[in-house]
Amino acid sequence: MRIMLAVFLGMVAGGLAWADAPAVDYTGHYELADAKADRVFSLDVTQTGAQADVSFSASMADGSGAAPDGDGKGQVNNTGALTFTFKDSFGNEGTGTLEKQKDGFHLHLSATQVAEPRPLRFYGDILLKKTADKPSP
Repeated sequence: MRIMLAVFLGMVAGGLAWADAPAVDYTGHYELADAKADRVFSLDVTQTGAQADVSFSASMADGSGAAPDGDGKGQVNNTGALTFTFKDSFGNEGTGTLEKQKDGFHLHLSATQVAEPRPLRFYGDILLKKTADKPSP
């Protein structure tokens, strides 16, 4: 019985220590991991505690088509992912999730309200690399 109580208390204490662990810090500048892509995408994150401000810009590498910029606010959730809402320069609104994984940073952008469909080609699943520990000025 004492062993079971000790194991239970150890699990509770370990869980509490994990819950108090600092949030992942996503502050920095991110760019497409594929340098040969036909598009350019950059993301900047400024995080304070679990709260974060995000901004992004995208364009085709040759300068053609729509080139959306966007920004939003979010927070790091209990699984360590940064979730946020955004509005782009074309009036589209959506949600985003940024997660660190073994092969880089996975960003998923989804439009929830579409005012102009041309920028949607830049949304979806995007693999990024962190290129600086501070956002671009």
